[in-house]
Amino acid sequence: MANQDPEAERARRISSRPDETRPRGSIFDSFKDNLTSFKYMLVVAGLGAFLVGALIFIFIRELDTTGVWTMQIGLAILVVAVIISWRQVARAVFGRRGRYGVNTLIIVASFIALLTFGNLVLWSFSNQDNPPGWLRTDVTANKQFGLSEQTVQLLTDLREPIQATVFLQVNSAEGAAAWRDTQDLLSEFSRRAADDFEFRLIDPVLQPNVAADYGVTQTPAIAIEATASRRTDIVVGGNPLTSPDIFDEQGITTAMLVVNQVRQKQVFFISGHGERDISSTGDEGEGFAQVALALIRDNYRVSSSTLIDLLPQIFSNSEDDFPAALIFADPKSELVSASGELRDETDILRQYMLRGGSVIFMFEPNPNASYANLLGEFGVALGTGHLVDVTSFVAPEADFLQITRANRQFDPPHPITEPIDVVYMPGATFIGRTITDDAIPRTTTGEAHLTLTGLATTTLNSWEELGDTDEFDLDEDRPGPFPVAVAVEALAPIGFSPQIVEGELIRTNIVVIGDTDFASDRYFSSAKNGDFLANAVNWAVRDFELISIRSKTKVFRELVLTRSERDFVRWSGWLLMPSLISAIGIWSWWRRR
Repeated sequence: MANQDPEAERARRISSRPDETRPRGSIFDSFKDNLTSFKYMLVVAGLGAFLVGALIFIFIRELDTTGVWTMQIGLAILVVAVIISWRQVARAVFGRRGRYGVNTLIIVASFIALLTFGNLVLWSFSNQDNPPGWLRTDVTANKQFGLSEQTVQLLTDLREPIQATVFLQVNSAEGAAAWRDTQDLLSEFSRRAADDFEFRLIDPVLQPNVAADYGVTQTPAIAIEATASRRTDIVVGGNPLTSPDIFDEQGITTAMLVVNQVRQKQVFFISGHGERDISSTGDEGEGFAQVALALIRDNYRVSSSTLIDLLPQIFSNSEDDFPAALIFADPKSELVSASGELRDETDILRQYMLRGGSVIFMFEPNPNASYANLLGEFGVALGTGHLVDVTSFVAPEADFLQITRANRQFDPPHPITEPIDVVYMPGATFIGRTITDDAIPRTTTGEAHLTLTGLATTTLNSWEELGDTDEFDLDEDRPGPFPVAVAVEALAPIGFSPQIVEGELIRTNIVVIGDTDFASDRYFSSAKNGDFLANAVNWAVRDFELISIRSKTKVFRELVLTRSERDFVRWSGWLLMPSLISAIGIWSWWRRR
């Protein structure tokens, strides 16, 4: 006992005392003993401040500056703790266990660095002019972030550089969101056009003189300007308060066609037979004002005229004066003789088509005989009653047809209907054919004078209603399915010889649709009604590239959950996964220990 350490003996005596005789320490002493050192208090304070600051920055955006300062204070405290405890830090890093941790950290950091470097390389290549297609792939369902092949080709073949000036106020949340979407769209144009497309933003309130110089009277708008010739076309955008997608590819591409002096084709809506009015904006919505605006956006010159007034243009030898297409929208009276002319209107139309002109006909049930007789020469028959379809219709009216791709009602494939998925036709009549393929005359080279293709049909559970009620009568009504739209490629009507100019056969395109209301102002924006008619005009005048530059519709996809399902998603995200990961970590640590 003589050699026993005095300190150990003192500790033994204290531990042998009864509990009530032992010296009691304060709560602070106990807390300090648990932390073992002031430096650990600094570590806890630093980590806590950094975590609180991060939470403030993430969840309370109004206090993001406070969150940043709190995180900086936390980092400063941690730096002080590292300086004070540099020996322990060095031992932890360069010790045996520390070396394993450092090696793991180096591996993780190297992997992240490689990913970052690869991402930067791909990003730099993708932002070069005309990047390869595999590098920039739009994986959205309707390709809403990319440009069509036709637009890319137009940008490649620009005759002179283009500058787009966007007139938009961005001092509001809605305006800023609209500018971000517009900037993304124009950046895609700029990226695909090399150095031939530039854009800028102008606030029309702060710089009204610039807007006045371009003739901008309505905003938001984009002035598309050919920088060499100074030709300018204005694209008026939508309302930023409604949607940030205020501009689309179609409008900008059309404006570029205009300033690049691509010839504007003339499209005439025929009048004089009670047809729909392209200037009517009445409350009933039967006018065709929306159709006219859509065709103007497609770079056509649109106007209304009678066949008699068009005689000089139809029979002129000028390509610029010749009408590209004539549109009959629900003619209510017969084709009549031209006053003072040797040819009647039927002959005028026939000669116009023999000279290469294209025609779009839209009829309501029970059309006039003169149109049926003329179209019969091109192998087309017009129905008399209205169609009823009890499988595909807009409830509650069975004669309000719903033509859908899901029901295979757009077969066989055709350029007009390729981008169409749904069309509504209220009160349609059927469009048939008067001649079989075997009976169609052919040229000496074997080419058929007529090629008829159905564009849209009713389902098997449909019929042509010839009575007063929408109930099938086996003795009176005719069962379906029935075509409701037909496209005709013709060299000549039956009984006529094809025309040849400079060794080339003259061709005409005809589209016959058994409904007119589908394209009226009331239904133009329903489903793809407007696109269906615009595509028909594009195909008829052989502007096939415009068919694929329609405005892209953003699909709203909603996940509908019950309350219990919503709670499960919420709590599993907040608690289940973190708890599971923590449990696996603790189990792994316990096994190693």
